[in-house]
Amino acid sequence: MSKSILSRFGDVTKILNRASFADIKEKITKYEYGSDAFMQILKSRYSCHSFTNYPVSDSKLGMILEAGRLAPSAKNLQPTRIWVVKSEEALARLRTVHPCYGAPVVLIVGCRNEEAWVRESDGINSAKTDAAIVLTHLMLTATDAGLANMWIWDFSPGKIREAFPEMREHGIYGMLAIGYPAEGEGNPTELHNMRKSIEEIVTTL
Repeated sequence: MSKSILSRFGDVTKILNRASFADIKEKITKYEYGSDAFMQILKSRYSCHSFTNYPVSDSKLGMILEAGRLAPSAKNLQPTRIWVVKSEEALARLRTVHPCYGAPVVLIVGCRNEEAWVRESDGINSAKTDAAIVLTHLMLTATDAGLANMWIWDFSPGKIREAFPEMREHGIYGMLAIGYPAEGEGNPTELHNMRKSIEEIVTTL
């Protein structure tokens, strides 16, 4: 006896459900060990040397700061601190000691050594490493949010603390300028794609 219309419809529904599940499973398998999207973030990020004054939205800034909050630290002591420099008054103070490439927002990352973990075997303090991890989270999340950025290392921590007394109890380990690139001026330099080969940097033992 031939199947009723309802029965046939049920069979079709089962097939569609199986197809949908297979599609979901394929997506899960695809991203189980990482995603192309994340690799594109790593490849597309570059050091921007000139920004427009177009403001960074609070929603994007909030996401970036949350990424910094989630950064791991040695023994999970979380000794780092992030200062958001974005008001005209604060930016003017900062630019007396560093131009920050004209960025509308600069994130300053500091840390108190006494709050960080110290490795017993050799006395190495984890503060700089913890701060670097936070900066990396901030940098890659800014890139993911469509913002250009520049990890700033060429500055005087002492002068930063003079400009911002509220930072005087912290070591200042890095700054991240974020915003939108200036047309024709914020492009990657010729150094951007100069990468060593896997063979030069990886040794398998």
